[in-house]
Amino acid sequence: MKILHLITDHQVIERTLGVYEEVFPGCNEVLVFGDGDKPFKRLKGDYKGRIVNFRNLEWFASNYDFSKVTHVISHYMSYDKIDFIKFIPKNIPVCWEIYGYDLYNQFLEPRGYKIYYASPLKYESHGFLRQHASGLFHFMATLKGYKYCFDFQKNKQFKYIANRIDSIQYCCGYDAEYVKEFVGREIPSYEIFNYSLNEVLGELKGSDFSTGNDVLVGNSASFSNNHLYVLDFLKQIDIPKQTKIIMPLSYGGTKEYADDIETIYKEQFPNQLEPLRKYIPLQEYNKYFLRLKSMILSAWRQESQGTAMMGFYLGIKVYMSERSPLYKWFTDCGFSVFPIETVTSASFFDSLSLEEKEKNRSLVVERYNEDRIKDIFKKNIK
Repeated sequence: MKILHLITDHQVIERTLGVYEEVFPGCNEVLVFGDGDKPFKRLKGDYKGRIVNFRNLEWFASNYDFSKVTHVISHYMSYDKIDFIKFIPKNIPVCWEIYGYDLYNQFLEPRGYKIYYASPLKYESHGFLRQHASGLFHFMATLKGYKYCFDFQKNKQFKYIANRIDSIQYCCGYDAEYVKEFVGREIPSYEIFNYSLNEVLGELKGSDFSTGNDVLVGNSASFSNNHLYVLDFLKQIDIPKQTKIIMPLSYGGTKEYADDIETIYKEQFPNQLEPLRKYIPLQEYNKYFLRLKSMILSAWRQESQGTAMMGFYLGIKVYMSERSPLYKWFTDCGFSVFPIETVTSASFFDSLSLEEKEKNRSLVVERYNEDRIKDIFKKNIK
C-alpha cells in the first residue's frame, strides 16, 4: 500500500498525517500544493522537492511515478489539485477530504448557495470592480494567469472532480450529500475529523462544566461568520450589563472587516464587547471558554466545528443558524444545539440542564476520539 496525500499549508494537516502514519506506517507520501516562493505559515516539516503549483504542475505530474500508488487523498480540494488529479491513472482511487471552504465557497456559492449575510466584496481587493464589472475583472485576472475565474470554469472543475472521486471524507454528512446531489450518483463516504479531542481541549480535558455568564460570537473574522446576522438577533435580547460579548477577530477575513465589525458592535454594546484582535496561544485562548454561558456560531456553511466541540464538552449552550448544514448534522447526531433564529431574551439565558450537558460531553468523547478515527481509516482504506 502507498497513500499519496495532496495537502495544503493548514494548521491541522500534519497532526492528521501523524495519525495516518500510526495506522499505515511507512505507507504515506506527501505533496504540498502552494506557492513555494513564500515560507509556510503552519507546516513545520521539510517538503523540499515536493511542492507543486501551477508553474510546475504539468511537468511534476508527467514525471511522477504513480506505479506504486494505491490511494490518493486530497486534503482540501483546490483547482491545482484537480489539475494534478487529471494526470493520475484512472485505476487509482481518489478520495476528497472536504474541509468546508473548498466545497461551499469554491464550488457551491457560484451555483447559488448563499454563504454571506452581507457581501464581503467591499472588504476585498478589487471588490468594487468585482461587484460592478465582474466580467471585466475576471477577464483581467485571466490575462494575469489565473486559470479558473469564471463560474463556468469553476463548475467544469467541480463536475470533473465529482465524477472522478471514488470516496469522500467529511466532518459533516451534508457535505457529502451536496456533492452526490450535484453529480447525481452515489459516492462512498465516511466521517472523519481533524481536531483531536486532546488537542482541542488541552488542559480543560476532564474539567468541570463552565459556570460563566459571557457570550462568544463567532470564532474568527471570516466573512462567513456572519457577525451582522448575529447582531440582528442580539439586538432583540436584553443582555445584562455585566455580561461580556467575546468576539475572536484575530484571523480570517480582512483587517477592514474586523475593524468594521468591532465598530458596529461597540455602537450597540459599548461597554460589553470584548474583541480579541491579537493572536492568543491555544491554552490561553481555551480559558475564555470557562467564562461562557453561551456561544453563537452563525456560519451558513460547515464551519467552526472545533469551537462547537469545546462548547458541547464544557456544557456551554451552543447556538447556530438553521441555515447551517453543521447545525442539522449536530442535531442528527443527538447534540443539544439551538437555532439562533428562534431565540428570545428568556430562552437565551436559560442554562442547559445537567442531563443535556452530560449528553453533549458524552457524545463529543464518543465521536471525536483518536481511536475512533483510526478504526475508521482501517475500515475504509484498504
